[in-house]
Amino acid sequence: MKVQVNGTTYDIDIVSQKIRVNDTELAARINEEEEITLGQDTYYLDFVQEGDEGQPSLMIINGMTYLVSKSSFGYKQLKDVKAPISGKVKDVFVELGSKVKEGQIIVIIEAMKMEIQIKSPSAGTIKEIKACKDQPIKTGDIVVSFE
Repeated sequence: MKVQVNGTTYDIDIVSQKIRVNDTELAARINEEEEITLGQDTYYLDFVQEGDEGQPSLMIINGMTYLVSKSSFGYKQLKDVKAPISGKVKDVFVELGSKVKEGQIIVIIEAMKMEIQIKSPSAGTIKEIKACKDQPIKTGDIVVSFE
């Protein structure tokens, strides 16, 4: 399976208690509901918010924020990018009609004293912008729409 984390794609295979990431095999163990050990490193899940179907999930691991999404070969381009968390729009980096690349920062949302970068899930043209600077935003609100 392919997993995208903050715009970087990883090939992942899970075999028993081992996980293969980009051809590197690691021992994997879930110690508790909020603790995962990969190889010699332990990671603490501080916060997880599942994304709606087709939307990335938000994870805070060891204090760092990650947007995680799973892709498959049956991928189709998303028409709407939705806010993964409630907060305040800190900045918008696109304009109507902008052509964006996959992984390009579209919007930054400030939530829980952190900045969450919302990146384009694919290349495309911005059809509509529904978020503006300093606007409050709720989980699931549409941020931008693609043509």
